[in-house]
Amino acid sequence: MLPLCFSAIEHTMSPSYKKIAVRLLQAVTVALIGMYFIDMYKSASALRVSFSCYHLQSLFLSIVFISLGFFLLPVPTLILLRAAGKNVSFTGSMKIFFFSQVGKYVPGKVWVAVGRVLMYAKLGVGRERAIFILALELVLMVGIALIFTGGIIARYITLRPRLFAIILCGVLIAFFLMARKQRITPKTIREFITIFSIPVMIVCICFILYWGLLGLGFQHLILYFTQINIGFFPAMQIFSGSWAAGFLAFFMPVGLGVREVFMTEALIHLIGNENAVMIAIVSRIWWTIIESLFIVASSGKMFFEFLRTNALPEVS
Repeated sequence: MLPLCFSAIEHTMSPSYKKIAVRLLQAVTVALIGMYFIDMYKSASALRVSFSCYHLQSLFLSIVFISLGFFLLPVPTLILLRAAGKNVSFTGSMKIFFFSQVGKYVPGKVWVAVGRVLMYAKLGVGRERAIFILALELVLMVGIALIFTGGIIARYITLRPRLFAIILCGVLIAFFLMARKQRITPKTIREFITIFSIPVMIVCICFILYWGLLGLGFQHLILYFTQINIGFFPAMQIFSGSWAAGFLAFFMPVGLGVREVFMTEALIHLIGNENAVMIAIVSRIWWTIIESLFIVASSGKMFFEFLRTNALPEVS
């Protein structure tokens, strides 16, 4: 939803000021993240990556759990599209979901949302309903991640209440601008809620299972590289919270840097400075490699067809 919100805000600004504002925000964020990790590196004795032959099963389990999570990720798309009256197969939902995920790696984070809405339109879903389905899916995914991270968030709200209030107001204003631009009225929202009320409960269960699987994968990843078992629930809290932080930082491509800073801060008291920095970097590589494999396996053919024809391919 936030990429769409950002797009709505962009239209209220002239192109030159918009570019300057985004680039300035990105530059400041990169500078702050760089300073943070330089300071962390100085406080750590040395950054080492340790491998253990005794915990190879942990590395294997981390790959298995995140792969199961990625298999589950297109299910909410499938459920919401079927609620909208579209007979889509699980394979079709995987193609739609992972094809649109390529947009994360293209300059301009809005392309994920644009790609998904256009793919829904290819199935005959109306524009308003397509935007609502996408927004609903993202709100539930981020919302459940933030609920799991409640303890960590509460601690930071206590320390920085003004910053939290500014971010919350910004999100609400962006949502209002997006809804106004897309002409989504309260009546439209009520109609859609009536249609999607039961599917929403199923989607919530899917996302709870998804974050649980990724928490297990992250727990075993930490165990393999540090030989420290932080437990399932803290692992799920930290990973889901860091993902949400990266997602909400809509001005940074794939939340780069923001996710790592959140993860490092949350892990320090559990595994120490040195290990926290290492795990933040390793987990980004771990996530990107497996996500890339899913993108290639599920929608690689569609993507190459898109590059060849410069037109959105059909979902068979």
